[in-house]
Amino acid sequence: MSLSVEPGQVVAVVGGAGSTLFDTVCGFVRPEAGEITWRGSALRPRPHRLTTLGGLARTLQGVGLYGGLTVLENVLVGAAGVPPVAAVPAGRHGGVGVALLGGAQLRPRGEELRQLARDALTRLGAGEYLDAELAAVPTSLHIRVVLARALLVGPELLVLDDPTAGLEAAEAAALAGMLRPQAGSDHAVLITTTDAEFAALSADRVVTLDP
Repeated sequence: MSLSVEPGQVVAVVGGAGSTLFDTVCGFVRPEAGEITWRGSALRPRPHRLTTLGGLARTLQGVGLYGGLTVLENVLVGAAGVPPVAAVPAGRHGGVGVALLGGAQLRPRGEELRQLARDALTRLGAGEYLDAELAAVPTSLHIRVVLARALLVGPELLVLDDPTAGLEAAEAAALAGMLRPQAGSDHAVLITTTDAEFAALSADRVVTLDP
């Protein structure tokens, strides 16, 4: 396959192999052939080197949300990159729902970080839930929490892995409307999904994977 994403675009990849494609881009799967380029240079990612890359953020399906923390605290946990020990359920590791590639690009602290998190949640329609425990809010809002985490690093490319998993059609449509404004002159959004209707609503261009 051949695929490119340009600044200002929302591109959706439709097909069951989309997550494998994203795992290849992030270095969790090593390709047998071909080339991946980022900013005009060859990209040979390895999972332990992801934070040395700049400008990418990838959300992960259903990983690292903590019901005992507030919505705002869940975003701050992801931004810091290290979950508080008390918030991690027994047997779970420190995955925080978004792989921050180049996370050092934006690492403000204290009240500045909190305000950025509030602003991101408000833009995504979750502002009224800032101080509510995550376990008490509709599960359809969880993807917005994950998105807010990713947006805090100001990514040039925001990579979303199956963001509509578990969502009703109306909520998926609402999410589609929120994603378009995230693509600007300097950044883009790449989505993998099995929901063709969501792809049509959210993306400027749709790529279909047919294994």
